[in-house]
Amino acid sequence: MAQEKDDAEGDNGVPAAQDQAQEVARAAASSRPVRKSLPEESPATKKDHATPKQRAGGSVRARKRTTPVSFVRESAGELRKVVWPTASQLRQYFIVVLVFVLLVIAYVSALDLLFGWGLLKIFG
Repeated sequence: MAQEKDDAEGDNGVPAAQDQAQEVARAAASSRPVRKSLPEESPATKKDHATPKQRAGGSVRARKRTTPVSFVRESAGELRKVVWPTASQLRQYFIVVLVFVLLVIAYVSALDLLFGWGLLKIFG
């Protein structure tokens, strides 16, 4: 009987399940982000006035105009970064788009026929 009691309780006399639950709760609490508290304000860091607003222009330097050559060069650089689909992906995407477009065509055609028939019955 004493052996069973020792097995059911942890080292500090708390039941093992409760000890496990506390351990899990401690682990969960340590993984949560902690809100940083503001440091004590010292007289040197305290703001007694509003921060001046930035100019509407942003930076002081003027923007340089893009030349056609630099535009083409930058565009080619961006196109090199693109992840292009493989041939099989391209076929799959083509089939999906084709089926969707055919379904939309069928839906709009059915509505057109339905409304045309209805208008002929009403006004015809």
